[in-house]
Amino acid sequence: MPPTFSSRSTSLRIVRMALLSGVVVFGAVVTWLVGQDGPRSTAPDVRAPLQWVNIGLLIASAAGVLVLQRIHAAERDARKRQTWNIIAWALGEATAMFGGVHYLLVGSPAPYLVGLAMLVASFVLVPIRD
Repeated sequence: MPPTFSSRSTSLRIVRMALLSGVVVFGAVVTWLVGQDGPRSTAPDVRAPLQWVNIGLLIASAAGVLVLQRIHAAERDARKRQTWNIIAWALGEATAMFGGVHYLLVGSPAPYLVGLAMLVASFVLVPIRD
C-alpha cells in the first residue's frame, strides 16, 4: 500500500526538523570549541580561500533554491514534490554546515549564521505543500 499524503507530509516535517537540529547542534558544538581553544587556524592563507568558497557556495545555493522553488511549485506529483523539497533543503543545509566549518577554522560566526539563514530560507521558499 503506498504511503498516504498525511504520512508523506509527516515524514517531510521530520526530515526538516532533523536537518535544522543537526545544523543547530553542530553550531553549538563549534561555538563551544571556538570559545575553549579559539579558532583552529588563523593563517591568512586559509581565511581568503575559505571565504571565497563560502561566498560561492552561498550564491550557488541561493540560485539553486530559487530554481527548485519554481520546479516545486509547478510539480503536480506529490512524490516528486517531496524529492524537490529534500534537494532544496539539502542545499540550505550544505551552506550552513560549510559556514560552521568556516567558523571552526577561522573563528568568525558570520558564515555560519548566514548559512543558517539560508537553511531557514530554503524551508520557507520550498515549503511542504498540503
